Amino acid sequence: MQHPVRRSLLALVLALPFAAASAEPRIFDAHLHYRPAVAEHFGISDVARTLASNEVRGAIVMSPEDNLIRRLKAGTDTRIVPFLEVSQRLGKKMDWMHVEDLGERIARMLDDSEVKWHGLGEFHILADDRFGPGLEQLLDLAVARDLTIMIHGDPAVIDHAYATHPEVRILWAHAGSYAYPPLVQDYLERHPRMNMDLSMRNPRINPEGQIDDDWFELFLTHPDRFMIGVDTFTATRWAQYTRLKDETRAWLAQLPEDVARAIAFENGERLFPAQ
Repeated sequence: MQHPVRRSLLALVLALPFAAASAEPRIFDAHLHYRPAVAEHFGISDVARTLASNEVRGAIVMSPEDNLIRRLKAGTDTRIVPFLEVSQRLGKKMDWMHVEDLGERIARMLDDSEVKWHGLGEFHILADDRFGPGLEQLLDLAVARDLTIMIHGDPAVIDHAYATHPEVRILWAHAGSYAYPPLVQDYLERHPRMNMDLSMRNPRINPEGQIDDDWFELFLTHPDRFMIGVDTFTATRWAQYTRLKDETRAWLAQLPEDVARAIAFENGERLFPAQ
């Protein structure tokens, strides 16, 4: 591994074109929520203004409501990639995997919707719940309908999913429950059809404003497997979007230009192309 000082200087030099090309390079946000309770306090125009001012050209938006997605698509220039957020419509967010007819219920939601959904989630699940019947049905449905699943869960859940459904596409929220670079690298190498969003991980990646050496090396090793995200699970998070995004840009600017560009927007645009 490079000496940290030499590595930091190299990263700064290599990142200059990325930083200098535009004060606000475009981004693809892979982890946004927009729910009815939030919409009451942070309206469509607020979302549109926030995304535009931060150069968010594309975004995964998780919502339980068709109407909110349709209004977002009509009210913003950002390309919206809709994920159907269903777990809280089925009960408590940690109990969804025990719903016996989960697959049928989600299939009906998809069939009855006017929105073309690209994925399902975010689904929270602990390791002990990975054998719940709902997870198997969810994986079956995702494979059958070519949908990506966003999992907020333990490593054992990811292993189980790929043991039973090797073809499924998973977006592992927050780089997993235990976002330590050695574990993250292990899982990226185990499961080539899995990608990760880095929402909520700025403090680990960029402590005290200096990108962590292990994260730096991990990004250089797997630049095509990560996406950034803010995770707007409350209206407060939406109101803080610019600050949270700037915290992400602070460590992106320390990466080589091509790596920063891949993580900032190219991976999202490649994995979720315009249709």
